[in-house]
Amino acid sequence: MSNGWDTLAAATARARELVAAESPDEQTSAEGEAYVARVLTSQLAGGFLGHLLTQDGFARALPTHGGPNPDYLMLHAGVSHEGRYRITGRLNASERVGIGLYRFDEAGAIFEVGYVAFDSSNTGADGTFSLELSADAGGPGTLAITPEARVMLVRVLHLARGEPAARVMLDGPSPPPGLCLTMGSADGTLGFAANGLVKTIEQFLEWTRATSARPNSIGPAPPHLAEAVRAEPETTYFLGYFDLADGQWLEVLMPENLPGYWSLHAYNHWTEHLQVEGAHNRNAQRDDDGRVRVRIGPGLPEALSNRIDTLKIYRGILICRIIGAPGVASPVARLVQPNEEN
Repeated sequence: MSNGWDTLAAATARARELVAAESPDEQTSAEGEAYVARVLTSQLAGGFLGHLLTQDGFARALPTHGGPNPDYLMLHAGVSHEGRYRITGRLNASERVGIGLYRFDEAGAIFEVGYVAFDSSNTGADGTFSLELSADAGGPGTLAITPEARVMLVRVLHLARGEPAARVMLDGPSPPPGLCLTMGSADGTLGFAANGLVKTIEQFLEWTRATSARPNSIGPAPPHLAEAVRAEPETTYFLGYFDLADGQWLEVLMPENLPGYWSLHAYNHWTEHLQVEGAHNRNAQRDDDGRVRVRIGPGLPEALSNRIDTLKIYRGILICRIIGAPGVASPVARLVQPNEEN
């Protein structure tokens, strides 16, 4: 057995140990085993199958890392301080295209070192846009690549289900052709995947610990957690946790007068999205008093509006994102008991 396989086996065992130590019950433990497998699959796919995930100069990001926003279509590409790049695109039916440059810290967390967003206010009449990126870039329509920048992430905010999403294309230094591996060898790429697996698990277990310590509540994300995943400089994060018994649900009252995009999505204990529709500024209904209340839980009454059905999952994380509203008040959660008047 090669060193790369040994390293991967040891990392997988370590990731399983970490998850098992944080499992509060048998069901959540079983979900944790699947979580480790999905994160590992994502790491291996990026290293070994990148040639199958690439289009228009970008690789598709597999949303297995903690707390992905399902309202985003995500793309990425490596960048070099010595490279010159050009991005062109069209908004189509998407609300926003955010393009950021990021560095990594020793734990694998990403931090923004340059950012530009395009929406209807700064694109052409037909929704077109372009961006030049280089170390010496300056002026409108450009983004400077700092020495520590290692990756470019594109986040397409797309809420218009069934309508065409934004098209984004990258021209720059040609990626390695054919079946080239991320680290140049199978051993190196296996080691890279092993390292990414453990770091991802460690990073997002912090989210699990922070939220599960305050069950059935929601509040501002701890700054060190929010900064390590902040996709866009204007995003404010609120984190919550639901821990429900049969017949219970959590009701989240959203702040008033939010100016633009906001969303509330449900995740399992391991920060994996539940693959059910969340609530956001375009699909949420107001109650008779003009306020927006979102109801979260398994088997919610059909008469409720703004339902996030957690299927058969009774424990999990809530992530609320609000863009362009600095200093906004936190959403407020309350636990609703069976037969309680809503």
